Amino acid sequence: MKKTILTFLLMASPLFAQEAKRESIALTVYNSNLGVVRDVRLFDLKKGQSEVKLLDVPSRIDPTTVKITALKHPKDIGILEQNFEYDLVNQEKLLEKYIDKQITLTDDKGNRTDGTLLSSSGSQITLSSPTGILMFPNTNQYRISVPNLPEGLITKPTLIWNVNSNSALNQEPLEVLYQTQGISWHAEYIVALADDDKSLDLTGWVSIDNKCGATFENAKLKLVAGKLNRVPPPGYAGNFAITPGLMGEMDAKSFQERGLFEYHIYDLGRTTTIKDNEVKQLSLLEASKVKSEKTYTYRGQRNAEVTIKFENTEKNNMGMPLPEGIVRVMKKDKDGSFEFVGEDRIEHTPRDEKITLKVGDAFDLLGEKTVTDSKSTSHSSRETIQITLKNRKDEDVTIDALEDVGESWEIIKSSMDYEKKSSSEIIFHVPVKARSEQKVEYTILHTW
Repeated sequence: MKKTILTFLLMASPLFAQEAKRESIALTVYNSNLGVVRDVRLFDLKKGQSEVKLLDVPSRIDPTTVKITALKHPKDIGILEQNFEYDLVNQEKLLEKYIDKQITLTDDKGNRTDGTLLSSSGSQITLSSPTGILMFPNTNQYRISVPNLPEGLITKPTLIWNVNSNSALNQEPLEVLYQTQGISWHAEYIVALADDDKSLDLTGWVSIDNKCGATFENAKLKLVAGKLNRVPPPGYAGNFAITPGLMGEMDAKSFQERGLFEYHIYDLGRTTTIKDNEVKQLSLLEASKVKSEKTYTYRGQRNAEVTIKFENTEKNNMGMPLPEGIVRVMKKDKDGSFEFVGEDRIEHTPRDEKITLKVGDAFDLLGEKTVTDSKSTSHSSRETIQITLKNRKDEDVTIDALEDVGESWEIIKSSMDYEKKSSSEIIFHVPVKARSEQKVEYTILHTW
């Protein structure tokens, strides 16, 4: 089905003022649907009061956050007033402005109909013409033409300032600082395990999702990781369409990390272009031969959990604070191809901290937990618990049996030593030979 094509003549109007030339732009993106933009534009200012416009700001800008700084003549320039216009033109709004005015409909054969617009609803239009009242129940086969763009409608979200300057200035740089929603970033990591599972290679990427309604060309890019306290901004009217993003380029140059207040900042150190409605991926880090440990944990379920542990230290070929994100774990098969074996999410992780990834459940490591004896009094209870761990693999393993023992407890008897992990958890490190079983039994007393 054809769509209605609506055209209009571009008449001389301040709505179509020439855009100010951009000198530079810097973008800081937070992982909380927030971007901070520093846009330096060159304006020609008249002496006294004049109006300047910025035509290509994001449709999801928060106009209450706009701050303007005159970089060369701060004492000579004053901002008297600011307006944010966001009533963007579309067919419905434009035709509403043309009620009782002349428009033209042209069909796909070039036949033209002129008339005064009486009503417009969806694809239905009613005209008054010299030959009478004409009704068009479906305008999808027509091109609709109007003389010009009515006052009050604009093609781009626009910031307008009333500026007072003590002198006429040409190409005066003004820095426009503002916040916008609709842009965020997150990190993803890929772990490639060595054949013996005792080391790994780690690759980190950041994905920047831009749906703010603007493209940032050749922007200096920074990313901030951390949880900021934010107050919801006051709402304002406007419909902002959000469409699915596209996969952007992958860049091999990684970020430089440093501290910022109580957060961490990642500086790309060069410019890049982030298009509207685009997901752009950039390299964050690469670490090779990171020492790791594979462990098995039995928590009372049927299968033992598989975890990969490693330390985020310089000694371990790492040491960069890691933003939160999903870590996908890969393992090389005998034919040389890497296969996906599980994933986990990490929180913001400072350097010198240990990272533990739950990869999945071990197919060949099983367990059973049974209460073999139980006695209770008005002030205590005593239970004897037996844990049977089964290893169906062709190699010896150690399975950590983790027990939640609650509060006010005492182990009266145990078939093997245990580690006290916390006030309410104990661990038995149980060696289980290949294709065999191993039992652990302990008696616990609770008092109250």
